[in-house]
Amino acid sequence: MNTIKILNDINSSDKPYVIYKTTKGFDLFTDFSKKIILSNKNIINFFKSIYSNKKKIKKTDLYIGFFGYELLNNLIGIKFPKQKTNFFPKGIFYKPETLVSLNENLSFKAPLIKNKNKNKKFKININRKNYTKIFNKFKKKIRQGETYQIKICTKYKNKSKIDPLDFFCRLSKSNLAPEAFLIKDKNYSVISCSPETLIEKKGRSIITKPIAGTLKKNKSLNKSKARQYFRKNIKETKEHNMIVDMERSDLSRICVPGSVKIKKEKTVEEYKDLFHYVSLIKGKLNEKVKTIDIVKSMMPGGSVIGCPKISTLNLLNNQEKENRNIYTGSFGYIKFNGDMRFNIIIRSILNFKNISEISVASGVVIDSSANQEFNENYIKAKALIDLFK
Repeated sequence: MNTIKILNDINSSDKPYVIYKTTKGFDLFTDFSKKIILSNKNIINFFKSIYSNKKKIKKTDLYIGFFGYELLNNLIGIKFPKQKTNFFPKGIFYKPETLVSLNENLSFKAPLIKNKNKNKKFKININRKNYTKIFNKFKKKIRQGETYQIKICTKYKNKSKIDPLDFFCRLSKSNLAPEAFLIKDKNYSVISCSPETLIEKKGRSIITKPIAGTLKKNKSLNKSKARQYFRKNIKETKEHNMIVDMERSDLSRICVPGSVKIKKEKTVEEYKDLFHYVSLIKGKLNEKVKTIDIVKSMMPGGSVIGCPKISTLNLLNNQEKENRNIYTGSFGYIKFNGDMRFNIIIRSILNFKNISEISVASGVVIDSSANQEFNENYIKAKALIDLFK
């Protein structure tokens, strides 16, 4: 069946669906027989309900969805102070009965949405002055040894009614990323061009692909020059090394001793507006490790938090006045045989109750500049903000 027709049919049907990037194109999941809204109370039972003893499983024998940031913190025993919230669910997973593989060239023309607020400018929750105050506070914490690197989250919001499939198709053409996904449900949608694979598990093999290092593109830059920049830049190198060491440590807690290895170190990946500094780490899981053990060890992903993880999470959560919702949570699937793939939710638009929000963060280390990090946040958000023009 023609991809355009499939997309038009699913979008006009009002059925909830998920689209997820694969190595060959995209997978479309729909006809959900279950929708599980996760909370701090039911998440343990959710993990217990997944595993199947079947030797062969169908392609739809899985749950697909997301863990929100707060839920993942609670899972590892980190509590939150009172924060501003829009009461978006802490996590949602779906059991699909239909899976359709689509080609890589998604094409869809959305019907015109008449909404005079659609092009309204985004408002940022932390301006440059307040960002600098938080930055200086965290710099002091770094000097005192409470953290070595920490990510300051800023959030852009506007009031807008959008067609998420139209946004996702345009985003895929302009800024396709390895972990791109779309969720469309009756009262919310998520559009994401996330680049980072946090977990990919097949059998007892597991990989993680930390990204730490961002460089804005210009006409004179190519991948080779970007690589030279990253390697010569002390701040970017320190940041990358710290995150790689932390994610190696996270993997080592659940893997066979000595099996965790760096397979690709400090490579450069190219995106629409920027270059990223990337490594690939692989390990072999201990035989008795369960799905919940993997999630607790690896999430929230270190590259968007800072390190050391626990003390840094506590510093962040006590500083941030607003709930992160999906941002720096994880989206992906868990198959009934235990295989899984999860990203880190960044470069994403959450539209809930006709409010769109884009959250971004950049890393603070001892050599960081407040002005530079604030600008880096905007660079990361720009590809998504441009969709509203």
